[in-house]
Amino acid sequence: MNRIKQATEGVAEIYLYGDVEPDSWYSDSETSAKSFKDRLEELKEVTQINLHINSWGGDVMEGIAIFNLLKQHPAKINVYVDGFACSIASVIAMAGDTIYMPRNTMMMIHNCWSYAAGNAQYMRKTADDLDKIMEGSIESYLSKVKISKEELIELLDAETWLKAEECYEKGFADVLLPLSETVAQQSATKTIEKLLQENKQLKEQTKGQAKTTINLKEETVQKIAQEITENVLKEIKKKENPKPNNNEQKTILGSFLNSIIK
Repeated sequence: MNRIKQATEGVAEIYLYGDVEPDSWYSDSETSAKSFKDRLEELKEVTQINLHINSWGGDVMEGIAIFNLLKQHPAKINVYVDGFACSIASVIAMAGDTIYMPRNTMMMIHNCWSYAAGNAQYMRKTADDLDKIMEGSIESYLSKVKISKEELIELLDAETWLKAEECYEKGFADVLLPLSETVAQQSATKTIEKLLQENKQLKEQTKGQAKTTINLKEETVQKIAQEITENVLKEIKKKENPKPNNNEQKTILGSFLNSIIK
Protein backbone atom coordinates (compact mmCIF):
# COMPACT_ATOMS: atom_id res chain seq x y z
CA MET A 1 0.00 0.00 0.00
CA ASN A 2 1.35 3.38 -1.00
CA ARG A 3 -0.55 6.08 0.89
CA ILE A 4 0.36 9.75 0.68
CA LYS A 5 -1.04 12.49 2.86
CA GLN A 6 -0.20 16.10 3.55
CA ALA A 7 0.78 16.20 7.21
CA THR A 8 1.47 19.91 7.55
CA GLU A 9 2.20 22.68 5.11
CA GLY A 10 5.30 21.74 3.13
CA VAL A 11 5.52 18.21 4.62
CA ALA A 12 4.13 15.00 3.08
CA GLU A 13 3.86 11.52 4.57
CA ILE A 14 4.27 8.48 2.27
CA TYR A 15 3.64 4.92 3.48
CA LEU A 16 5.27 2.06 1.59
CA TYR A 17 3.59 -0.88 3.27
CA GLY A 18 3.54 -4.22 1.49
CA ASP A 19 5.35 -5.68 -1.51
CA VAL A 20 6.88 -3.51 -4.24
CA GLU A 21 5.03 -4.63 -7.35
CA PRO A 22 4.66 -3.44 -10.95
CA ASP A 23 1.37 -2.60 -12.60
CA SER A 24 -0.37 -5.58 -14.20
CA TRP A 25 -2.55 -5.74 -17.29
CA TYR A 26 -5.70 -5.90 -15.14
CA SER A 27 -4.91 -3.41 -12.32
CA ASP A 28 -2.54 -0.67 -11.21
CA SER A 29 -0.28 -1.32 -8.23
CA GLU A 30 -0.13 1.23 -5.43
CA THR A 31 3.54 0.35 -4.87
CA SER A 32 4.78 0.51 -8.46
CA ALA A 33 7.28 3.07 -9.73
CA LYS A 34 4.55 4.64 -11.87
CA SER A 35 2.34 5.04 -8.80
CA PHE A 36 5.19 6.79 -6.97
CA LYS A 37 5.86 9.01 -9.98
CA ASP A 38 2.22 10.10 -10.21
CA ARG A 39 2.00 10.91 -6.54
CA LEU A 40 5.38 12.63 -6.29
CA GLU A 41 4.29 14.93 -9.10
CA GLU A 42 1.49 16.07 -6.80
CA LEU A 43 4.08 17.04 -4.17
CA LYS A 44 6.12 19.59 -6.11
CA GLU A 45 5.58 22.30 -3.50
CA VAL A 46 6.60 20.24 -0.46
CA THR A 47 10.00 20.77 1.13
CA GLN A 48 10.05 17.55 3.16
CA ILE A 49 8.86 14.01 2.44
CA ASN A 50 8.64 11.45 5.26
CA LEU A 51 8.73 7.96 3.74
CA HIS A 52 7.58 5.16 6.08
CA ILE A 53 8.62 1.63 5.11
CA ASN A 54 7.35 -1.77 6.22
CA SER A 55 7.95 -4.17 3.34
CA TRP A 56 9.41 -7.57 2.50
CA GLY A 57 10.66 -6.13 -0.80
CA GLY A 58 9.57 -7.07 -4.29
CA ASP A 59 10.37 -6.20 -7.88
CA VAL A 60 13.95 -4.95 -8.42
CA MET A 61 13.16 -2.88 -11.49
CA GLU A 62 10.35 -1.03 -9.70
CA GLY A 63 12.49 -0.52 -6.59
CA ILE A 64 15.47 1.00 -8.42
CA ALA A 65 13.12 3.39 -10.23
CA ILE A 66 11.47 4.43 -6.92
CA PHE A 67 14.92 5.00 -5.40
CA ASN A 68 15.87 7.33 -8.25
CA LEU A 69 12.51 9.15 -8.21
CA LEU A 70 13.05 9.97 -4.54
CA LYS A 71 16.67 11.03 -5.08
CA GLN A 72 15.63 13.36 -7.90
CA HIS A 73 12.88 15.04 -5.90
CA PRO A 74 13.89 18.49 -4.57
CA ALA A 75 12.37 17.88 -1.11
CA LYS A 76 14.37 16.61 1.85
CA ILE A 77 13.70 12.88 2.17
CA ASN A 78 13.38 11.37 5.64
CA VAL A 79 13.01 7.58 5.73
CA TYR A 80 11.44 5.84 8.73
CA VAL A 81 11.71 2.07 8.94
CA ASP A 82 8.50 1.30 10.83
CA GLY A 83 8.97 -2.48 10.80
CA PHE A 84 11.05 -4.35 8.24
CA ALA A 85 12.85 -3.00 5.18
CA CYS A 86 13.86 -6.14 3.32
CA SER A 87 15.37 -6.86 -0.07
CA ILE A 88 14.58 -4.08 -2.57
CA ALA A 89 12.75 -2.14 0.17
CA SER A 90 16.11 -1.70 1.91
CA VAL A 91 17.49 -0.29 -1.36
CA ILE A 92 14.61 2.21 -1.53
CA ALA A 93 15.42 3.24 2.05
CA MET A 94 18.90 4.33 0.91
CA ALA A 95 17.26 7.26 -0.92
CA GLY A 96 16.73 8.98 2.41
CA ASP A 97 18.79 12.01 3.33
CA THR A 98 18.24 10.83 6.89
CA ILE A 99 17.22 7.25 7.74
CA TYR A 100 15.58 6.63 11.12
CA MET A 101 15.29 3.17 12.70
CA PRO A 102 13.72 2.37 16.08
CA ARG A 103 15.64 -0.29 17.97
CA ASN A 104 13.04 -2.99 17.27
CA THR A 105 13.20 -2.70 13.47
CA MET A 106 15.35 -4.60 10.95
CA MET A 107 16.70 -4.69 7.44
CA MET A 108 17.48 -7.73 5.30
CA ILE A 109 19.82 -7.48 2.33
CA HIS A 110 20.59 -10.14 -0.26
CA ASN A 111 21.35 -10.69 -3.92
CA CYS A 112 18.47 -10.44 -6.35
CA TRP A 113 17.09 -13.71 -7.70
CA SER A 114 14.83 -14.95 -10.46
CA TYR A 115 13.24 -18.04 -11.94
CA ALA A 116 14.84 -19.58 -15.02
CA ALA A 117 14.19 -22.48 -17.32
CA GLY A 118 16.13 -23.58 -20.36
CA ASN A 119 19.36 -25.13 -21.50
CA ALA A 120 22.77 -24.73 -19.88
CA GLN A 121 23.71 -21.79 -22.07
CA TYR A 122 20.56 -19.90 -21.12
CA MET A 123 21.02 -20.69 -17.42
CA ARG A 124 24.58 -19.32 -17.51
CA LYS A 125 23.37 -16.20 -19.26
CA THR A 126 20.68 -15.74 -16.61
CA ALA A 127 23.32 -15.90 -13.86
CA ASP A 128 25.49 -13.33 -15.66
CA ASP A 129 22.46 -11.08 -16.14
CA LEU A 130 21.61 -11.27 -12.44
CA ASP A 131 25.16 -10.19 -11.56
CA LYS A 132 24.77 -7.12 -13.76
CA ILE A 133 21.32 -6.32 -12.42
CA MET A 134 22.67 -6.58 -8.87
CA GLU A 135 25.22 -3.85 -9.58
CA GLY A 136 22.39 -1.31 -9.52
CA SER A 137 21.45 -2.25 -5.98
CA ILE A 138 25.09 -2.31 -4.88
CA GLU A 139 25.64 1.23 -6.17
CA SER A 140 22.50 2.38 -4.36
CA TYR A 141 23.76 0.93 -1.06
CA LEU A 142 27.25 2.39 -1.53
CA SER A 143 25.75 5.87 -1.91
CA LYS A 144 24.82 5.67 1.78
CA VAL A 145 26.65 3.00 3.77
CA LYS A 146 29.99 3.38 5.58
CA ILE A 147 31.42 -0.02 4.69
CA SER A 148 33.54 -1.13 1.75
CA LYS A 149 32.13 -2.70 -1.39
CA GLU A 150 33.84 -5.97 -0.48
CA GLU A 151 32.17 -6.12 2.94
CA LEU A 152 28.82 -5.18 1.40
CA ILE A 153 29.06 -7.99 -1.14
CA GLU A 154 29.86 -10.46 1.65
CA LEU A 155 26.71 -9.39 3.50
CA LEU A 156 24.64 -9.68 0.32
CA ASP A 157 26.01 -13.15 -0.47
CA ALA A 158 25.13 -14.30 3.05
CA GLU A 159 21.56 -12.93 2.83
CA THR A 160 22.07 -10.95 6.03
CA TRP A 161 19.52 -9.77 8.57
CA LEU A 162 20.65 -6.54 10.23
CA LYS A 163 19.33 -5.26 13.54
CA ALA A 164 18.79 -1.53 13.92
CA GLU A 165 22.04 -1.17 15.89
CA GLU A 166 23.98 -2.94 13.13
CA CYS A 167 22.36 -0.78 10.47
CA TYR A 168 23.42 2.31 12.42
CA GLU A 169 27.00 1.07 12.84
CA LYS A 170 27.39 0.21 9.14
CA GLY A 171 25.67 3.31 7.79
CA PHE A 172 22.41 1.76 6.60
CA ALA A 173 20.70 4.11 9.09
CA ASP A 174 21.60 7.59 10.34
CA VAL A 175 19.58 7.81 13.54
CA LEU A 176 18.89 5.01 16.02
CA LEU A 177 15.63 5.73 17.82
CA PRO A 178 15.16 4.51 21.40
CA LEU A 179 11.59 3.30 21.82
CA SER A 180 11.07 5.78 24.65
CA GLU A 181 11.92 8.81 22.53
CA THR A 182 10.12 10.58 19.76
CA VAL A 183 11.83 11.54 16.53
CA ALA A 184 11.92 15.17 17.66
CA GLN A 185 13.63 14.26 20.94
CA GLN A 186 16.22 12.07 19.18
CA SER A 187 16.94 14.79 16.63
CA ALA A 188 17.40 17.35 19.41
CA THR A 189 19.79 15.02 21.28
CA LYS A 190 21.83 14.44 18.14
CA THR A 191 22.00 18.19 17.50
CA ILE A 192 23.15 18.93 21.06
CA GLU A 193 25.86 16.24 20.84
CA LYS A 194 27.07 17.75 17.58
CA LEU A 195 27.20 21.24 19.11
CA LEU A 196 29.11 19.96 22.14
CA GLN A 197 31.65 18.25 19.89
CA GLU A 198 32.10 21.39 17.80
CA ASN A 199 32.50 23.46 20.98
CA LYS A 200 35.17 21.07 22.27
CA GLN A 201 37.10 21.32 19.01
CA LEU A 202 36.83 25.11 19.08
CA LYS A 203 38.16 25.22 22.64
CA GLU A 204 41.15 23.08 21.68
CA GLN A 205 41.91 25.32 18.72
CA THR A 206 41.54 28.48 20.83
CA LYS A 207 43.73 27.01 23.55
CA GLY A 208 46.49 26.34 21.04
CA GLN A 209 46.23 29.82 19.57
CA ALA A 210 46.23 31.41 23.04
CA LYS A 211 49.35 29.48 24.02
CA THR A 212 51.14 30.70 20.90
CA THR A 213 50.04 34.27 21.59
CA ILE A 214 51.28 34.09 25.19
CA ASN A 215 54.67 32.80 24.05
CA LEU A 216 54.97 35.66 21.57
CA LYS A 217 54.03 38.20 24.26
CA GLU A 218 56.65 36.80 26.64
CA GLU A 219 59.34 36.97 23.95
CA THR A 220 58.40 40.58 23.18
CA VAL A 221 58.44 41.59 26.88
CA GLN A 222 61.83 39.97 27.38
CA LYS A 223 63.21 41.89 24.41
CA ILE A 224 61.81 45.17 25.73
CA ALA A 225 63.16 44.40 29.20
CA GLN A 226 66.64 43.85 27.78
CA GLU A 227 66.51 47.16 25.91
CA ILE A 228 65.34 49.01 29.06
CA THR A 229 68.11 47.41 31.11
CA GLU A 230 70.76 48.52 28.64
CA ASN A 231 69.37 52.08 28.49
CA VAL A 232 69.20 52.39 32.29
CA LEU A 233 72.76 51.16 32.66
CA LYS A 234 73.92 53.78 30.20
CA GLU A 235 72.21 56.51 32.20
CA ILE A 236 73.72 55.30 35.47
CA LYS A 237 77.19 55.39 33.99
CA LYS A 238 76.72 59.02 33.03
CA LYS A 239 76.06 60.08 36.63
CA GLU A 240 78.93 61.23 38.92
CA ASN A 241 77.44 59.79 42.11
CA PRO A 242 78.75 56.47 43.33
CA LYS A 243 76.90 53.60 41.70
CA PRO A 244 76.72 49.86 42.21
CA ASN A 245 78.80 47.60 40.03
CA ASN A 246 77.44 46.11 36.83
CA ASN A 247 76.41 42.79 38.40
CA GLU A 248 74.44 44.55 41.14
CA GLN A 249 72.78 46.81 38.56
CA LYS A 250 71.69 43.84 36.41
CA THR A 251 70.41 41.93 39.46
CA ILE A 252 68.28 44.84 40.70
CA LEU A 253 66.85 45.67 37.28
CA GLY A 254 66.31 42.00 36.44
CA SER A 255 64.33 41.40 39.63
CA PHE A 256 62.24 44.49 38.98
CA LEU A 257 61.48 43.59 35.35
CA ASN A 258 60.79 39.94 36.14
CA SER A 259 58.19 41.00 38.70
CA ILE A 260 56.49 43.10 36.01
CA ILE A 261 56.49 40.25 33.49
CA LYS A 262 54.97 37.85 35.99
